Formats: sequence, C-alpha cells, structure tokens
Amino acid sequence: MKRYTLVVAALLSLMGCNSDFLTVSPQTYQSAGNFFQTKDQFIQATNGAYAPLQFLYSGTNAGPGGSFWALAEMRSDNTSYQYNTGDRSGFPLEELDEFREINTNSTVADFFNRSYSGIARCNVILGRIQNAQIDAATKTQVIGEASFLRAFYYFNLIRLYGNVPAVFDEVTSTDAAFAIAQPKAPGEIYPTILNDAKTAITNLPDSYTANTDKGRATKGSARMLLAEIYMTQKNFSEAAKELQVIVQSGKYQLNASYADNFNIAKENGPESLFEIQYIEGSNAEFSNFIYTFAPWNSGSKVAALGVASGAAAGWNMPTQDMLDAYEANDQRKAASIGLDFTDPATNKVVPYVRKYQSVHSIRYQTGSNFPVYRYADVLLSLAECLNEIGYSAGGEAFTYLNQVRRRAGLTDKTAGQVASQEAFRQAVAKERQVELAFENHRWFDLLRTGKAVEVMTAHAAREKAAKSYVINTAYQTISLTLPYPLREMQLIPK
Repeated sequence: MKRYTLVVAALLSLMGCNSDFLTVSPQTYQSAGNFFQTKDQFIQATNGAYAPLQFLYSGTNAGPGGSFWALAEMRSDNTSYQYNTGDRSGFPLEELDEFREINTNSTVADFFNRSYSGIARCNVILGRIQNAQIDAATKTQVIGEASFLRAFYYFNLIRLYGNVPAVFDEVTSTDAAFAIAQPKAPGEIYPTILNDAKTAITNLPDSYTANTDKGRATKGSARMLLAEIYMTQKNFSEAAKELQVIVQSGKYQLNASYADNFNIAKENGPESLFEIQYIEGSNAEFSNFIYTFAPWNSGSKVAALGVASGAAAGWNMPTQDMLDAYEANDQRKAASIGLDFTDPATNKVVPYVRKYQSVHSIRYQTGSNFPVYRYADVLLSLAECLNEIGYSAGGEAFTYLNQVRRRAGLTDKTAGQVASQEAFRQAVAKERQVELAFENHRWFDLLRTGKAVEVMTAHAAREKAAKSYVINTAYQTISLTLPYPLREMQLIPK
C-alpha cells in the first residue's frame, strides 16, 4: 500500500509540471535542438539528405521502394518483367508495367514518401544554416548541395505525379504539416526548383579533391539538372546554354569503352556527372539491383553468388522492343543486355540487364553505383536542343550525335539520311533509348517529347500479342502520371 501511494504521488507531481519539462533537448544526445551547430554536423546532415537516393535507386529485399526503374524503365517500352508462376507476390510492380496500378500501390507510395523525406532534410539544412556560425566555404557548399538535391527530388516528383505539395521550409508542427498537404500544380513549383538549381550552380565546386567526396553534386551535375528542367519546359535555348558550358568546360569526356561506365573499378570516371554511390558490404550502404535485374530462376548463372527463385528477381527485363532498337554492330547491346541464360522450363532465352554486373564477395551486397547523369547524355541533349532551335543539315547537332555513335562502333548519321527536323528528332530519340538504356531516362524522354501515348499504345499491342499472361485490363489507359497515394489523399484537409 505504501509503494502504491508513492507511485500515485509521483504521477501527480509529473502532471503538475510545466509542459516545458517534456520538450527539453537531451544534453548528452544529438537532437534537432542541439544539432546543426558545427561544420561537421552540417556535413553529416547533408550526407543524410543524399541517403534517400540510395534507397530510391537500388531495388532491395526490404521492400519495393527502391524501384525507380519500375517507374522510369518498366513504365516505358524498354523493360518488363519475367512472369514467375511460382511466386505471384510482385503485383505492385506488374501493375506499374501494364498501367493498371491503383492508389494503394506500395511502390507509388514509397517513392513519394522517400522523396519527401529527402526534401524535408534539405529544408531543415537550408533553414538552419542561414544563421549558423560556420566557415563561409562550408556554408556555401552545403547550400549548393542541399539546393541541388531538393530540386532533383522535386523534379522527379513533378514528372511522375504531376501535382504535389510545395514544401520549401522546415515543418515544425502537425498543424503546419496539414496546412501544406494540398498539392500544387507544377507551374507553382518550377520557379523554386529552377532557383534551387541555379543556386547549386553558383555554390558548388567544379570537382572535389578528396576521394571521400566523390559522388557529391558539382557545378556540372547542377547544370545538367537545370538543362533537363529547361528541356522539359520546352525552353531549348536556355537548356542549350547550360549544356554548352558543360561541353566547353573540358572537364568531361566519353570513356573510350561504353562498358567502362558500368565497371565497378572505374566508377565516378571522366564521363560521370552524377551517380548514386554504394559500398559493398554489410554497412547499409550497398546496392543489390543486379540481383533484382537477373532472371528469377537463373541461380548463379547470372549473378555469381546466386539469385533467389522468387519475386526479388526477374524485374526490369529487356523487352523485344528494346532488343530491336539496337542497330547491327552496336557495341552497346552486348555491354547492356545478357542473352546467355536459357529458362530450363521453356527452353527460351531470357534477356536480362547485364550492364551493372560486378564482382563482389557478399550475396546481395554489391558496390555497383547507379548512373544519373553521364556526358553522353549531355551530348545527346545538346544535339536535341540545337535541332529544336533550328534544324541545320550537317550542322553542330550532327557533331554531338555522331560523337556518341562513334563510341558505340556505328557510322555517322548524315544530312542525306536525316534530312529534316522531325527526322533528327527521331534519330536522337532512338540514340537516347539505346545509349541510356536501363538508366531511368526512357519514360521521361517519352513524356518530354509528347510520344508516351503513341509509343506505349503500339508497345502494348505487341506485348499482348506475344505474352499470353498479360491480362485484359492491361494498358487500357496510358496514364501520364502516377495515382496520388491514397494515404496522402486521406490526410489532405480538402
């Protein structure tokens, strides 16, 4: 009884305490209250703002949230999935491939949430750093990196979902969170992300000297992002200016071999403007998308350490449309696509993405980076912009297009072969499809050029004719945006 009385008294004394008792920041642990004070803390926070990218780009066994390739490659005519009769648990990804996803699709929701996690981290950094007592050089770089990342996260959200919430400040209360949940049209968000990209260009260095800084955003990656935003807005003149600065800087060049871009020993090389960094080992920094892209029943014949025979593999598989896109003698085909696995059940060859295969020692834990921007993309984008500004037979646009073709072992395109602005558009589109295959560009290219419905309608007809398991409701509507996640809709006041 005495013990009971003491407990009640203690509880009553707590109830009578000032509410500030519950909001005091711990003095021996890092928290929002005592963090963001030093140079090292801001650098650590910036590293954390990059972290969601690792999850978005790498397919993991922890869940489908790392399936950016499902939204940007499988959504297009480049890739599909290997039908797995033994494990039918991959429905969210199959739905995305066949345009029959619903607003409870886990991949749709996860990409949305992870992107806003990155944005929230950038918002805190950009808000807290203004009055921070740290050296000017660190402050400048951190502002540049956080601005680049916020623009990048938002650009992908706009292109995939259309209308999304515009959150550009740290959210400090529940009421504030609900107040900003209402989605805004892209036109209301583009001015801020354009300004973020420009701020990044101003603040970021051309390169970094320390190996530990490899993978951070630079002026080149920020210029490429700004150019891509301009191209999406059909502002080809401004895009061309940014791309020409990259070319004229002399800081980038095509690798002699296309395959070198995906060689784990040559990551962050002379052609790389920005790539998602991974480290092999049990450190939570690894990637494993090479297993995801292997046939689900390939065992150790594709990934050296073996692939599970389940829904964790058999995704992002090259389609027949993708195979047919390559010209004869194109060296990129063998470097990108494996045609050496035969399904023992059907005795048919199963194509798979080969370009990221790497030697590693721990199953499902590789150090393979994922490329975001390469110099080949710069050259092809500049060729496209110059053609949109005005077609010129045998002009400068041909020079940039043919630089990429020559590296692939192909002959130059001539004005006789490509004799109009529309013909050049088609030539660039085809070159981008094979050069940037499986690098999350194809769906965005189709959207940007207004070809998504036309290309995917024709692709759907071929897929249905070739695959008996494609259900009737597949491809009924070629939706240009993903459904807004149901949970987020339920949280919106209106």
